[in-house]
Amino acid sequence: MKMFERIQKQTHIVDDRKLTASYDRFSTVFTLSLDGKVLVSKSFVFSSKYESEIEIGSKIYKVHVFALILWRSKLTVNNEVIIEELIPSRKRKSIGGLIYSLAVGAARVVG
Repeated sequence: MKMFERIQKQTHIVDDRKLTASYDRFSTVFTLSLDGKVLVSKSFVFSSKYESEIEIGSKIYKVHVFALILWRSKLTVNNEVIIEELIPSRKRKSIGGLIYSLAVGAARVVG
C-alpha cells in the first residue's frame, strides 16, 4: 500500500461474486462494482452521506457511506452488517488525518 495513493480500493466476495469498492481522493468519487460492472458511483463534493440499495444474486443489500471527517462505509442486508468497512484503508487514513489535525490544533493553542 502506497502512502499517497490516489485511488483506495478493496475487493470483497459477496454471494460468490466479486464486489469492489473504491474511492478517488481527488475527485471524491466512491464507486462500487460487481464483477466489473459499476453499481454505484457517487461524488461527495456537495454531500457527505449516501445510502442505496443494490441487488446481488437474489438479495437486496444496503450500502451506507458517511464521508465527513471520519470515513465510514458498510454493507448490510436486513439490518445485519455483512461487511463492516468496505474500504478499511480509507477509514485508517481518515482517523490518522483527524489525529494529526487535533495534534496541530492543540500545539497552536499551547504554543
